[in-house]
Amino acid sequence: MDFLALMKEAGFEGIESVGETGFNSSPVTRGALFRGKKSEGGKSMSVEDGLLKYREFFEIAYADGAINRKMKHLIALGASLGAGCEP
Repeated sequence: MDFLALMKEAGFEGIESVGETGFNSSPVTRGALFRGKKSEGGKSMSVEDGLLKYREFFEIAYADGAINRKMKHLIALGASLGAGCEP
């Protein structure tokens, strides 16, 4: 199944490929930008709202706790390098 079919299966509508980002995280991947809308309980979420929700998630996930923020970033870097992503 291709990516656009997966997006449709996940409930997105009006999906279109916008282009490449130019960010390739490994020699075998290419960054791509897609546009689509997904209704949640009858409401559509704008790109800005989606980015705001991601930022909220990111801040909570990387907040100091049992592991401090810097160590969490280093763990994420190590995991991405281990997966073959380029720095």
